[in-house]
Amino acid sequence: MKKINILFLHIFILGLFATTFNSCKDDEVLLIQEVVLTWEDPAELVTGLPLTKEQLNATANVPGTMVFTPSLETVLPLGDNQELKVEFTPRDTKNYSKMSKTVAINIVEKYVPVITWENPAVLPEGEPLTEEQLNATADVEGTFVYTPALGTILSLGENQELKVDFTPSVPTHQPTSKTVLINVRDVVPLSIIDNSAMWTGAQTIAFDIKGAVGSLGGNPATGFTVHVKHAGKFVDQDFDITDVTFDPANASTIVLTLAKEIYADDMITIVYNQEGNTILSTDEQPLKSFDMQKVSIPVAGDDLLVGNSWGGFEGEAGADSGGAAGYWVGNGGLPWARTTDMFASGVASMQFSGAFDVNTLYGMAFGNNVDIKAGAFEITHEIYIEAGSDLKTIRTEIARKSNGWATDVAAVWDVENIARGEWVTLKQVINIPVDINSIDPTEKMRYSYFVEASHNTGVTGDQTFYLDDMGLRKVDVAPRP
Repeated sequence: MKKINILFLHIFILGLFATTFNSCKDDEVLLIQEVVLTWEDPAELVTGLPLTKEQLNATANVPGTMVFTPSLETVLPLGDNQELKVEFTPRDTKNYSKMSKTVAINIVEKYVPVITWENPAVLPEGEPLTEEQLNATADVEGTFVYTPALGTILSLGENQELKVDFTPSVPTHQPTSKTVLINVRDVVPLSIIDNSAMWTGAQTIAFDIKGAVGSLGGNPATGFTVHVKHAGKFVDQDFDITDVTFDPANASTIVLTLAKEIYADDMITIVYNQEGNTILSTDEQPLKSFDMQKVSIPVAGDDLLVGNSWGGFEGEAGADSGGAAGYWVGNGGLPWARTTDMFASGVASMQFSGAFDVNTLYGMAFGNNVDIKAGAFEITHEIYIEAGSDLKTIRTEIARKSNGWATDVAAVWDVENIARGEWVTLKQVINIPVDINSIDPTEKMRYSYFVEASHNTGVTGDQTFYLDDMGLRKVDVAPRP
């Protein structure tokens, strides 16, 4: 009986061992692997800014959870090599172990913006500060506050401080300031003298300057534009400028040299924009910008009509002559009449007040008063157009009786864009093809004025304007061929 029990116990233990060994299959063996964390030291961060995902940007090669210390949005104090730590818990904890990593970050002071602001040019006494002087810029966006402020008029003196306080609009930069110096002197910036632009050669134009030129800079021609127009010869373009010079012995005149020739009957205008140019006076004042300065062609001698009563509408006569000696207006005085209510000089002018195509003003004494040879002449008129008038043009003609009063010369005068309510000088160069000889009593010539609807398209209603001081001068330069 005892022998049988012992044998049964041995068999049970052996079976239990066999069962336990066979239950451990190959795919259930635990193989713990190490996580790979990637995280570099972040770039420096300015003080006052919180930690963001830009700094806390650790990654792992398996899914899991990151816990950062310090946490997101923490604001660290100023200092270098401050510790940032991450604890990583993998999602698959059977095969991957937890992992941590530490990096370092520097917390620095906010950056100082770079302000660009040079000492301004000399400011003339009495002129206010403008954006030309208060023109600081910075390498980041922000707000500028100047001391003294825009519009301030500084007193006379050297090395006066101008200060700008700059507040950046970006959180990475701190407020800063800059100071420059300005000289306020009793000087006037260079500027062109009105109506001084003058033809001085086949390809040169000169301008008189208020002040004395000290420097033309590297490429002053880039600031000038010379436009030449001649409708009859199909010229309407800018002419290239090949040189800009001044004579040190006469530093109040600037000379432009053109790539092409210009002629007496060309309409020449120039524009100057000082931006990008360094034309300076001897006291470092820049040349001021100007627009649409018309170039004059030189003429020989004085006005050929000076002393002639009809040239300035000074003489008196009956109604049939239109009220001016030497003039005739056909079938009555209106719309032309001499008046002493308005004049450019002397005591009277010739008034036009009425509708288009109503009577022509004939200058019947033209031939008797003028003794000239054929050639180019500059004709001028003083004109006053009342405010509100939309008159576009008037026309003039020279004609001879011996030619059956056929037109020898016609000129159209553009008045659409001239000032209203003030006397304005009209100027034009014409070519007179025949002699006007007052010695020959048989020849009669007239200079006539026309106000016509055909030259004033779209203009309606009565017009009122005044003419005075007609001038005639011989021109030294030939008309355009």
